[in-house]
Amino acid sequence: MSDNKPEQDEDPRSYTDKQILEEHSREQVERWRREAHEKHQRWMDVMKNDYGKR
Repeated sequence: MSDNKPEQDEDPRSYTDKQILEEHSREQVERWRREAHEKHQRWMDVMKNDYGKR
């Protein structure tokens, strides 16, 4: 095996909460979080649907 490992000093996430809040208003961030939560809930409802599983 090679000892050459890529150096990774950056956070693996594309943005941190702090960076997002520096670039966008708190209201915008909250709206994005709310929309993401709603979409996730809809997706989970689809996944729980028994249609076609019988």
